[in-house]
Amino acid sequence: MRFLRRPAGTRLFFASDVHGSEQCFRKWLNAAAAYGVDALILGGDITGKAVVAVIETEDGWNGEVGGQQLRARNESELADLQRRIRDSGSYDLILSPHAARALESDPEALDKAFRKAVEERLIGWVRLADERLAGTKASCFMMLGNDDPPELADIIRQSSRIVYAEDGIQELPGGYELLSYGYSPPTPWRTPRELPENEIAGQLDSLAARLQNPTTAVFNLHCPPRGTHLDQAPELDHQLRPKSGLGGQSSGAVGSEAVRGILQRLQPLLGLHGHVHESAGAEKIGRTLCVNPGSEYSEGILRGVLVQLGSKGLESWQFVQG
Repeated sequence: MRFLRRPAGTRLFFASDVHGSEQCFRKWLNAAAAYGVDALILGGDITGKAVVAVIETEDGWNGEVGGQQLRARNESELADLQRRIRDSGSYDLILSPHAARALESDPEALDKAFRKAVEERLIGWVRLADERLAGTKASCFMMLGNDDPPELADIIRQSSRIVYAEDGIQELPGGYELLSYGYSPPTPWRTPRELPENEIAGQLDSLAARLQNPTTAVFNLHCPPRGTHLDQAPELDHQLRPKSGLGGQSSGAVGSEAVRGILQRLQPLLGLHGHVHESAGAEKIGRTLCVNPGSEYSEGILRGVLVQLGSKGLESWQFVQG
């Protein structure tokens, strides 16, 4: 792979943690034209959290969105109910009352149904991206996060327009190098792509050794650096409930020491992060600007950051949402 010696101007749009939301994914694709960007980057955690049963009855369908029970009385209302479920990041299954009870009582069958729904939605997203981005100039990069089953990477690799970002060092428009890594340290939820800090550090070092010029590279690292404004999350008790103190809900750092270490050592141009939805912000580690746009996927709100790179480095950046 050949990179330009002197990177030229490049406009990026970065978002992360869409967690299955149809609305957020479509907005991410639309950002290419809306903001006139040269490259789209999606920083992981593309998988939704739950399957929602839409119960078919004699006179309609019943489903739940955001804790609210909703009823559809005809095909048009059913389509709207399904859209609302999908936009919130969940996966809808139309079932009879008997089938819904059977699925709920069979964890193995439920897991199989969930995985099938995840794969089908991602296949649809890849097709949509190939259609929407055909004939456009925008490059498109996407990777998995810690919440995503590893086998989903192969679905993304089938795209004619999306580059699976973790497949080595990628070249951004303008000649910048893009290093991407989606694993996180262990979490209380034991998600599919977690590793101990020492293994993360070793893998990041191996990736970084392939860079031609780390100081002009963009690091797309799903987990934010530990002990920053970007990694503060509610502290949980042994039952995974938020802890509270005299000052209200307590929070703590949940980012990665390995991520912080490599940013401090190599000082890339930019760090793009996600993982901690409630900790949107920006902070410098040495000369490296690190950003986490946060996530409000369950509301169908896409939070992202626009970045302008130029011959002198980082020229401007701006948080956006819509």
